[in-house]
Amino acid sequence: MIHWVLDPFQTENRPGAKRVRAVLLSISLGAVFLLQGCIPVGSAGGPPEPTRPPIPAILDGDISRSETRRGGELLRGARDSLAAGSTVDWVLEAAETVIRDYPTMSGSGEAFGLLARAHFQLGSFTEAADAARAYADLLGSGHPFFPEAVFLHASALNQAGDGRGALRAFLILPAESPDSLLQDAKESVRELVPLLPARDLGLLTEGLLISNPFRGIMATEWAVSLYLRGEVQEALRWAQAALAGSLDEREGELAGGVADGRLEEVLGRPLILGVVLPRSGVSPNLLQYSEWVYEGIQVALDEFQPRLPRPIQLEMVDDRGTPLGGRTAIRSLDGFGAMGALGFLAQDVLREAAATRQGDFPLISPFSFLPPEEAPGIYSLSGPDPGGARELARAARELELEMVAIVRPATEEARLDALAFQEEFEALGGIVPRDIVFDSGGTFFQPQFQEVEALLPDGLFLPLTPRDIQLLAPQVTFYGVDTLGAQILGTSDWTQDAVVMDVDSRHTDGVIAATTRLTQDDTESFLRFREAYESFFHKTLRSQVPAFGYDAAALIFRALEAGPRNPQELMAAMEEIRDFPGATGMLSIEGGRITRDPLLVRIQDHELIYITRRFN
Repeated sequence: MIHWVLDPFQTENRPGAKRVRAVLLSISLGAVFLLQGCIPVGSAGGPPEPTRPPIPAILDGDISRSETRRGGELLRGARDSLAAGSTVDWVLEAAETVIRDYPTMSGSGEAFGLLARAHFQLGSFTEAADAARAYADLLGSGHPFFPEAVFLHASALNQAGDGRGALRAFLILPAESPDSLLQDAKESVRELVPLLPARDLGLLTEGLLISNPFRGIMATEWAVSLYLRGEVQEALRWAQAALAGSLDEREGELAGGVADGRLEEVLGRPLILGVVLPRSGVSPNLLQYSEWVYEGIQVALDEFQPRLPRPIQLEMVDDRGTPLGGRTAIRSLDGFGAMGALGFLAQDVLREAAATRQGDFPLISPFSFLPPEEAPGIYSLSGPDPGGARELARAARELELEMVAIVRPATEEARLDALAFQEEFEALGGIVPRDIVFDSGGTFFQPQFQEVEALLPDGLFLPLTPRDIQLLAPQVTFYGVDTLGAQILGTSDWTQDAVVMDVDSRHTDGVIAATTRLTQDDTESFLRFREAYESFFHKTLRSQVPAFGYDAAALIFRALEAGPRNPQELMAAMEEIRDFPGATGMLSIEGGRITRDPLLVRIQDHELIYITRRFN
């Protein structure tokens, strides 16, 4: 008796079942042969064909020589008709006649095979499946024709719409089946496995012997199913079991993907990256900034996608420019399973998003900043950059300045700049005698300048905002600090138009400042970005804002080239980025901050004169 994974026949309610049932029930003992397996061959009326393996009789019993001759002629005729592509209806009639009138003839079981093939050709797939199963059950698993009978049975079930039954039937095929037949069966199994509920897939897989030719496929599919459900350890066990056997290339890739934790990459599943920007409820100017940032992101995606291990899917979320919108946006990204996010133009929106964020997926804002200590994993292209202060300290030593005093407002950004300058300057042998702090927004600086005058430094480091510069710079002259001959050193805000163009040149000439400010022809990288932007959108680049969207996305894409598997690994990869030639400068990420290689300029007659090499 053959053990079938399928349920027993139930043809009563199937479409087209009446004709098959009538044929089968016309046999003595009805459909008992379906459950009896291999029954001994009855007495033969003639010798079996020497070139064909003997096929059992349908029933055991006696038969006359003339009946044997007549039954044999019907089988040969039906066989030849199928081979020649002749009228199939005659084949059906001949096979049914043998089953009904000559079931005890030696080799009569072939009639089931002929009947199955004829029904299959006619598109009567349910009847074909029933006849093919009867044929396979009669032959037994050791018969040379058994694999073909099972394959026909499974294929007919599949064509009849019983995919699950077809899958179970294919799994019966023995390992000794012809290679071509096994390969065709494996392709069908791959297509049918997704029809199984996870529980059935697991039960079927666990019940397969190691020698089963489909175990590799089933074990791999079960491992993938477990992995995608989050049962990683059990998935790993089945992936290793699959890899221990002989696998085709596709299953080898999938099982290896599970084992290495890179299944999404193998499957080609898109990696989701959130883009959170105000798209409604805000001023036209902010909407324009939002559009420009998104354009830069699109240019970066077009450039990086071909070399990333997984496709990127951008999910746009409208934060409406409000903290509530930022909170809602983050929850949406959590629901999407985003690996990271870009955007958040307003600082209050970014702060609310940071407070709402679940987990550690990284965010990059083009213009808003939060201290890394307050919001780990939230980066800004416009935040404090102590690199400029350190570069100024190195320049001060090259200018042979020995003592530099610091005057600054009581802000976090100024404190960081002052600390970076002092650490670098003192490491190079200089002296910072005093860090003089005033209230941000102050308008009267006599006490601070009197303290400076008492120190007699040969340099003065002023990490100020443009507003502070507009108020403080004239007082440098008024209180005579300029007569000390001290070299004034300033951070990037000294290079803003509000200072360079609007402050009287008497108060800014000679100032050495560090800047990452872009001009229309600043860098080769910016020019490359301009060319890519204009090629992508077929329009002229009219603002530098898209460059910030490009760099925000490009930093994440650069980190994704390393193949991180989760947000934590993505953040770790981002912290390894050094000297990336972005559109807004040579970028690095260190200590939770995006930094740029600074340039040194001298302000003279309302112009910036570069005094160091430009970045590439």
